Amino acid sequence: MVEAFSAILQNPWEFIIQTLLAELIVVIVGVVIAHLFLDNYVRWRFGKWRVIVKGEDVYVDRPVSARKAQEVLEEPAELSVFLKGVVSPYLWIKCDIIEHGIDSGFLTVNKRDSVFVIDLTKHDKCHESTKNSSSTPPSALSSASS
Repeated sequence: MVEAFSAILQNPWEFIIQTLLAELIVVIVGVVIAHLFLDNYVRWRFGKWRVIVKGEDVYVDRPVSARKAQEVLEEPAELSVFLKGVVSPYLWIKCDIIEHGIDSGFLTVNKRDSVFVIDLTKHDKCHESTKNSSSTPPSALSSASS
C-alpha cells in the first residue's frame, strides 16, 4: 500500500492520465451498451406497427418506423399530423381524426395487432360528428377575445 502511494507521489501526472483514460473507457463502453439496449427495446416494442389506408380498395399498407411509432403513440397531436400526412393524397380530412375519427370508425388504432387503419368510406360519418359536436370552433374563440 505504501509502495503504491509512493509510486503515485513520484509521478502524479502518469497516475492522473491513466485514471482519466480508464474512466473514459468505462463511460464510452457504458454509453454504447445503453444506446444499443435502448435501440433494441424501441425496435422490439414499436417496430411492428403498420398504417393501412383503405376505401373500396387498400390504397396504402406500409410499415411505420419504430421511432415514428413511439413518437405518435406517446403524443396524440403527433398521431393526428402523421395520419393526415399519410391520407392527404387520397382525401382531405375535414374532422378531428383522433376525437371523432375513432368514434365514427374512420380511424382504428389496434394496439394488439400494431396497426393504424383509416377507412376512407367512413369519412363522411366522421365529418358529420364533427359538425354536430358541441365544441366551440377556433374562429369563434378568436372573435370573442377581441
